[in-house]
Amino acid sequence: MCAAPTNDFLDQSFVSEISEAQSALRSYILKLTGNHHTAQDVLQETNIVLWQKRMDWDPTTTFLKWAYRVAYFQTKAHFRDQSREQQRLTFNDSLLDLLAKDEPQYDTEAPLQDALDHCLSKMDEEKRRLLLRRYQPDSSVEELAEETGQSANTLSQSLRRLRTKLSQCIRNQIQTA
Repeated sequence: MCAAPTNDFLDQSFVSEISEAQSALRSYILKLTGNHHTAQDVLQETNIVLWQKRMDWDPTTTFLKWAYRVAYFQTKAHFRDQSREQQRLTFNDSLLDLLAKDEPQYDTEAPLQDALDHCLSKMDEEKRRLLLRRYQPDSSVEELAEETGQSANTLSQSLRRLRTKLSQCIRNQIQTA
């Protein structure tokens, strides 16, 4: 007869899985939050919840799929708590649901996602926020131009330059990886 796995063995297996999943989880959460610092905060909370619920994980299933669901709910909780604390720009649940449905591939997108994370983190916070804000639902160049006090043409040119710099940074990151 085979003995059942011990809690120490399961904990070691869990630690291995969670360690390997950090990059993918960080990328997924960054996609949901659009902000590097927020993603780090949510990742820490996700790791805590994953550890607390480690006995709920079935080792015969894909760890990352389960971890993505936990990260999704932690992201929703973060936005809910943030909106209570202060009036800030947050994603609504339907956008978050849409983003969450498109889970990243387990390994094939990791280098691209890591490069994007790196390049977004190097970007000036105001420019990154502007770029991310432009691609939210119902966002238009005209609205953003009015909010920033720029002409729509000037803002469009700025956004084009930001996208070009981001694209170049991503290409450079992938080539040097």
